[in-house]
Amino acid sequence: MSVGVRIDTQETSQVLYDELQDLKRSMIKGFAGAGMPVVWIWYIYCLWSSWHFGLSTIATGVWFVLTVLACWLQRRHVVLAGWLLCFSYCVALMALVGTSPSPLSMAGGVTLIVAGGALLGPWGALVMGVIGWWGAILAYQTAMGGTVALSVSSGLAALYFLVWMATAVASRPMTVSVAWALAGWSEARRNLQDTQARRAELYRALRALEESTYRIEQMNRQLVTARHEAEVARAQKAQFAATVSHELRGPLSLILGFSRAMALTPERYGVPLPDPYWADIDAIYRNSQHLSALVDDVLDLAQIDAERLPLVRDQVDLEADVVVKAVDIVHPLAQRRGLSLRTELAGGLPTIIADQVRLRQALLNILMNAVRFTEHGGVTVRTEMDGDAVLVSVSDTGRGIPAAEIPKLFREFAQAHAPSDAPQELKGSGLGLSISKQLVELHGGRIWVESEEGCGTTVRFTVPLPGAQRAGQGLMRVGGQWCDQDVPEVCLLVHDDPSAAHLLARHLEEFRVVAVRQEREALQLLHDLHPRAIITTPEWQPRVEAMLADTTFSVPIVTCRLPRCADGLPEGVLAYMVKPVPPELVDAVMRQVEVEGTTTVLIVDDDPDVVRLMEVMLTALPRPYRILRAYDGQTALRTMTEVVPDVVFLDLLMPGMTGYEVMQHMQASPRLRHVPVAVVSAQDRAEAHMAIHTPIALSYRAGLDVVTAMRCLRELIAVARARYLPTPTPA
Repeated sequence: MSVGVRIDTQETSQVLYDELQDLKRSMIKGFAGAGMPVVWIWYIYCLWSSWHFGLSTIATGVWFVLTVLACWLQRRHVVLAGWLLCFSYCVALMALVGTSPSPLSMAGGVTLIVAGGALLGPWGALVMGVIGWWGAILAYQTAMGGTVALSVSSGLAALYFLVWMATAVASRPMTVSVAWALAGWSEARRNLQDTQARRAELYRALRALEESTYRIEQMNRQLVTARHEAEVARAQKAQFAATVSHELRGPLSLILGFSRAMALTPERYGVPLPDPYWADIDAIYRNSQHLSALVDDVLDLAQIDAERLPLVRDQVDLEADVVVKAVDIVHPLAQRRGLSLRTELAGGLPTIIADQVRLRQALLNILMNAVRFTEHGGVTVRTEMDGDAVLVSVSDTGRGIPAAEIPKLFREFAQAHAPSDAPQELKGSGLGLSISKQLVELHGGRIWVESEEGCGTTVRFTVPLPGAQRAGQGLMRVGGQWCDQDVPEVCLLVHDDPSAAHLLARHLEEFRVVAVRQEREALQLLHDLHPRAIITTPEWQPRVEAMLADTTFSVPIVTCRLPRCADGLPEGVLAYMVKPVPPELVDAVMRQVEVEGTTTVLIVDDDPDVVRLMEVMLTALPRPYRILRAYDGQTALRTMTEVVPDVVFLDLLMPGMTGYEVMQHMQASPRLRHVPVAVVSAQDRAEAHMAIHTPIALSYRAGLDVVTAMRCLRELIAVARARYLPTPTPA
């Protein structure tokens, strides 16, 4: 039967045919599976009622053989399998009429027509209907010993014909829908190919006419399109990052919290821990701390290109904060490989300005490679001064690398051959050195490899000291000579919230953002880094100005209200804590809500392990608390109606009533409206909902000349656009 849809290509017709064949294969299994229990129940009934083998046994055997044969053939010859299955139904119909002759049993042939319509198509169903009608009449006559009345045979024929017509009409929409879907797919595929072809032609034209003014205008228009696509991609990546954040931080919060409690406060368990466990628990705690610090970096990598990865810099002791911690993480792996892991630290190295998490990750990648490719001997980490930079070297006693392979080491997915006995946990992806190179260069350093086949390998990298010339920055090589280029300048942030440093580091990509928590730390960095400007809040501004008054420096101070973790939250929310929650943050929240005597705390989370972890953190504090627990929103509201808590630790994403709905009910209740809420969630708050409130002020002790002041005014007027239409109300 024609479906009335034109399929343009042979490939699409083949796809449609294959889809229908697959559908028929699944229906053969379904009809066979549905008929199996019915036939066997009928056969058992016949034996029960007549107590002898006869027509029912023969029919059942023939039906069973045909059905099994159809199931076996359905993958190779689906059409033949369909005919065999329909004939098995015909045999079953004749057996049914032969053992129980009646018009009702003869009407059972409608199942044969339905199966034929699904497996053989409309005309095949018609053929099976005729065969089934003839078989039912013959079985009836044989059983009754006479002819069938004309009214019965004609009525049965009419019934079969009507069922066949209904089946044919009902199957048409499914076939048409499949054909339409495949036709739409073909059209979309053809359009995609046309679009790709046109895009390739346009690219070649742009390359050939890039000096033309007309082509520049075309490129500008394409930049607008690319920007829109990039914004869409950024939104998708942000959603991905939020999902990954929730999936990673939930389990990580439990690992970090409980391992911290076991490592730092073992006395609360009441049972001494066996000594052999201590090293393992300490390793779990240190590694989970490191993994927690890297979660935000993984989410950043999902949002922006790696070469634009922001660094949140601070004063770092390279040996204590980077080398020692990295060696402690890798040391258990080296022990399992039977290798020694030694450090030769210079000691007394100057403090550097770096992102210790990313710099430690660069060193970890190098150490993992050294352990993986070393079979005997060990690995040595050295630190020393190298002019105006600190030099870190990682040397191993492995097999070495041929000279021709060294330039390939820093390529992505380039990987030397690992030893055959290396454990699975040490087999890398070929990205370690590439990522390390990128992270070192982002710090203004350089990295290189020295190796000789059979004599081991040494990987060295440098990190420049504050104020030193960065490798690859400030200079560019032109015609064999080094020439000056712009050096990224420093913006100094004086703020006590680390989230503000991350926010500025993401968006002020043309500056290096260095954050400090105290103004006295900023004074030292003023001498070392000579920042372009100081960014702070109105509360910190007087102290920063007092600090500058004791110096001869005249540095612009930009004052604004930077968003904090608790800004932009619903009414009644005291803090927004992202898992894994450090005990220090729980302590800071409790200090704001504690009352005289015993403070009542309600913990609401659908995960019992999280509730238990929060209870562990609270009981570790040296103050009395009465702790209530609730594992869903409804229970939390019932608990608060009975006992009004002093603070609620609330998860936002819970099945049933969410945390947002709980807060709405609390705000609607006069008794609960003033109860503070500390949100505990595995999801970051989107920066799109953050706002930096005005005024934004600029303080400059030396004053501004008229030209510079006018430039500032022009930039402010250009950015701060007027709005005359009413602000739309959110839906």
